[in-house]
Amino acid sequence: MSPATSVRLEVVDNDLTIHYDQQICSRCILPATFPDITFDDTGLCNYCRDESERVVVAQSAVDEAVESALATAAPDRDYDCLVLYSGGKDSSLALSIARRRLGLRVLAFTLDNGFLSAGTGENMRRVLDELGVDHVLFRPPGTVMRPLYRISMGLSFGTDTTKYSTAGCGSCISMVLATGLRFATAHRIPLLVGGWTPGQFTTNPLCSVSFLDDVVRRHFDPLTAASPCLADELAAWRRPSDAARPAGLLNPLYASQYSERDTVAALAELGWRTPPDTDSCSTNCRLNGLLIVDHVRKHGFHPYVYELAHHVRLGALARDEALDKVRRVGVDPDRLNQVAAELGVTSLLTPTRSGVANVR
Repeated sequence: MSPATSVRLEVVDNDLTIHYDQQICSRCILPATFPDITFDDTGLCNYCRDESERVVVAQSAVDEAVESALATAAPDRDYDCLVLYSGGKDSSLALSIARRRLGLRVLAFTLDNGFLSAGTGENMRRVLDELGVDHVLFRPPGTVMRPLYRISMGLSFGTDTTKYSTAGCGSCISMVLATGLRFATAHRIPLLVGGWTPGQFTTNPLCSVSFLDDVVRRHFDPLTAASPCLADELAAWRRPSDAARPAGLLNPLYASQYSERDTVAALAELGWRTPPDTDSCSTNCRLNGLLIVDHVRKHGFHPYVYELAHHVRLGALARDEALDKVRRVGVDPDRLNQVAAELGVTSLLTPTRSGVANVR
């Protein structure tokens, strides 16, 4: 069964719903189309049986990573860390942990991709003011970001990308990492901090700079080869620097007892609110719903399914809640088509009278 025939999209109450016509793990939610998956006689997948998939990080590992990064940092530095801040729930939680729990001098760094939710700016202002954090917003021109997404959607990336993210998100994250590394290096900031949850990105609380460089390479190389117009723009962010680079990227959420419900409740005290114009998995980007549909159309599985399956295994999310997230896209077709027009791509959906959305 091909990925295209293993999923169906339906419009229910003006919302997109994905139906998976395939086997799903009896414990987590990984489907039969997920890369390298197998099932035993009870329907349990090999990812659930693999002990290395149960990532548990002690708070001491985060503390030691911070201590090591600051030990060799410039004593007259202005900031201890640069938080890669999207304004979404997870990066907002990471910002709060870095500032309040770890007691770091924080500078927040936001890459405006041109598709931030209308409520994201307000959320950022409220959270940053409540925490007393300085903020830098970097906005590449639309002539860079729109082609980056469009070209990414037409490229074939390996499973080291497709297992964990859409092609567009992977390229955008690479842009965030590349610009964040350059900015932190230029301003002698010894540590990057990210808001990835357990099961996302990597299993280590501190990602080395070489690992980050490899992520950037895996996305920038194909983009550069596919588009001469992007080549110079992307090359500018990869130029080597003689200055000392940050120690790496810290993921403080890996050592937390993470749950989405608790995160949203904690952030409410900082004035953060769930935006009304994003999908069921993003809390900052209007483009994400379109990229999810594109990913499902090509691969037959949801790009957040690995992360959500990991949360189910850890007991951080109920299986039914995780299944709802990968079934309910959380955007209506008109809004998805509007975002497609902004991006300059052909709509992926043609709603029919029966309510079933034909996926192009």
